[in-house]
Amino acid sequence: MDKANAKRQLSSSSLSPLRSLVDEIFNQYLSNTNGEISQLVDGSLDVAETDQAFEVKVDLPGIDPEQVDIQIDNNTLTIRGQRSEESEEKGEKKQFHRVERYQRNFSRSVVLPNAINEERTVAEFSDGVLKILIPKSEDAKPRKITISK
Repeated sequence: MDKANAKRQLSSSSLSPLRSLVDEIFNQYLSNTNGEISQLVDGSLDVAETDQAFEVKVDLPGIDPEQVDIQIDNNTLTIRGQRSEESEEKGEKKQFHRVERYQRNFSRSVVLPNAINEERTVAEFSDGVLKILIPKSEDAKPRKITISK
């Protein structure tokens, strides 16, 4: 065996355990039984800022708003929730050929600036989108400064 082939074989065999670990993680966490990638994380999140407030939008399709908990603590907004699995109705036997919808917990946190008004925060849920409006405190809002003559 020449030097180049020996080097390639050594590299390939030394990476084998790592490659196996990556394959296992990918298969266990990212794909279903048909090898298709399924959604790993619930709650895609956007945070926008205006002069008056912070607006947070979170995609939560299929989640009951009653199963969502929103908290602000030390300027950290935390959104937790749970998607419940479909349960078999009494007396009805089903043989599932594919199961991708199952119980899933999620938690998302965002650190906000100090200048927020937690007491005036409002949230609404519509069409699978949670929208949270967090007003800025008066100190944080921009002010027009006039120049004296």
